[in-house]
Amino acid sequence: MKKLTTILLLFLSILSYGQSELESTIFKYFNDYRVEHGLNPVKFDDKVFLAADHHNNYLNDNDYPNNYICPSGHLELELFRMSDRLNRFGVDKSRGGGECIAYVFRTIKQNDDSMLKKTISNWDGSPSHKEIMLLVNIDAGAISVLPLVDSVGDYFLVTLNVVNFID
Repeated sequence: MKKLTTILLLFLSILSYGQSELESTIFKYFNDYRVEHGLNPVKFDDKVFLAADHHNNYLNDNDYPNNYICPSGHLELELFRMSDRLNRFGVDKSRGGGECIAYVFRTIKQNDDSMLKKTISNWDGSPSHKEIMLLVNIDAGAISVLPLVDSVGDYFLVTLNVVNFID
């Protein structure tokens, strides 16, 4: 019985912390983008995902981008930088990496897939975000997608984290 309970708890925690279909899809689009530019795809990493997901929820909880409590969407009050968030979620041996954030509004009749592609396209159109997506020295990453609907509209809040693990 104890073994069954352990297996059930493990299964539930994987379900609780795993990628959604939206997140799996945009991660595929991100890797497709890298391959189209002559780079290797990066591996999905659960711990990197937890850091990205934490940050996405932190941004939402603190009214990003309207009245955000920090001078940049890449910062937090307690877990100040991306590296602090990665460390909190168990990524303690990494060198370099980057973070991209997007706030993507749904246009009339735009489906989820189109919004995910728009996110990659928006990052491609920004030199600093494009640089992060095309980093050569990264081997793992994750993308968190938070679909939101409020008085402002229907939108996605998206955070990409990529890292280079130290062996």
